[in-house]
Amino acid sequence: MLELKGKLEKVTWQDVQKDVAAVNPEFAKIIDSLSPGKKHWLVKATYPYGAEVLRRSILMLPNDNGTLVPITDNSLDPSIIESINYNMNSNPVSFVLKNTFEVYLPLDDRTIPLNGLIHPGVAFGASRVLLPKKSRQAVFIWDMSSGARTVTMMPKITELKRHKLLEREFDLLPPAPRSTIQHWNIFRHIANHKSIDNKWNAEILFFPKQWFEHLDDISWQEFYQYFHNFIWGGNELANNHVIYDLVSSLILKDYEIRPSAYTLDIVKYLLYIAVGAFAGLAPATNNLGGPFELIQDAYENIYGLKKYAATIIQPQLFDPDNPRSKPAYYSLSHPVAFEFKQSSRSRTNHMTDLIEVMSVLNRFMRELSTDKFNISQSALGDVCEKVVLEYFHNHTVPHPGIRSSAEMLNEDPRFTTTIKGKKFSENPGKCSFIQALIRVSQKP
Repeated sequence: MLELKGKLEKVTWQDVQKDVAAVNPEFAKIIDSLSPGKKHWLVKATYPYGAEVLRRSILMLPNDNGTLVPITDNSLDPSIIESINYNMNSNPVSFVLKNTFEVYLPLDDRTIPLNGLIHPGVAFGASRVLLPKKSRQAVFIWDMSSGARTVTMMPKITELKRHKLLEREFDLLPPAPRSTIQHWNIFRHIANHKSIDNKWNAEILFFPKQWFEHLDDISWQEFYQYFHNFIWGGNELANNHVIYDLVSSLILKDYEIRPSAYTLDIVKYLLYIAVGAFAGLAPATNNLGGPFELIQDAYENIYGLKKYAATIIQPQLFDPDNPRSKPAYYSLSHPVAFEFKQSSRSRTNHMTDLIEVMSVLNRFMRELSTDKFNISQSALGDVCEKVVLEYFHNHTVPHPGIRSSAEMLNEDPRFTTTIKGKKFSENPGKCSFIQALIRVSQKP
């Protein structure tokens, strides 16, 4: 059984000031202005790759032995728990110091990434503590991992003989994966094996409740306003959700044949990817999401992936306002949409589904471009001006508006280049991820 060890420690602002300033100078300057003393200490938690930081929404913390236990466990320091357990046994106000975390919805057959990866310098978890009487936040239903949880190897890694080589090398308990949701468990077993020189860990700061006992103190208002601004920005989608749904209904009102619920779920999710609200998927190009370079080495040199790059797919937010934002993708074979109703008609195939998604999205884009709904100053209204949606399939029979997946692979070198920079000339054209794909990217 895989046993992951972490570290939990009390720290002062002086202990972590430089680390915070390195990833978020603005936030560090705000705290510097408060000159926090010994009363305002912090909790620093360190997790290895693949740790379940939230399990069924319950915060898991390292005890003195490094073992991850629920926040309610008696083996934890009572003084720490009493100070940070103010958020329904979930994470308190948090700030990512190093590498990343992923908040996700766990389902039987997949995980749904919420807002992509949480990068260094990002603070979150303040909604309830800042608005204790007004918060209508639902009971938590999400989990959180250290590093990326919604990950998959793009080339097939199901061959039993080759997987046996990994089993012998790393004493693997997980068998060869039958589905992509099983890739993460194999990755974290490899990454945390004793034979691997893996220094990857993720660090996060937790703010004890005494940091939020000054809500009426004017000298603390800039500190609290920072969190309010972050909450407001993150809630833009929720605040406009009704308007977006209304616009969708108006666009479909005169549709000749109403699309299936399955198609509409995908279309709405793609529009949310396009405005930067929900995460798409894309190849990992660094180790922020996990020790992926080590995992790629294991699959190249031990498993024997010699023909194709050991490309690891992870969540990625697309930013329509950042010209340097890389494309994000939605794969019909690896769905991450929140609502995923069964189609009212019998299931057909990915090409048919892709054609229907393209048809509905084209209709949406034409209608949005006219601005007859008076949303030109909104994120959704800007989509037509800033974003390109492109469709790919690895089928040999062409279709108007749908290009070959091989073209997409040639256009985006992230799919054929390892994190070390090793480039592969051949593309894994038959892998499921690129079977039917929509790309969300910046307009040239």
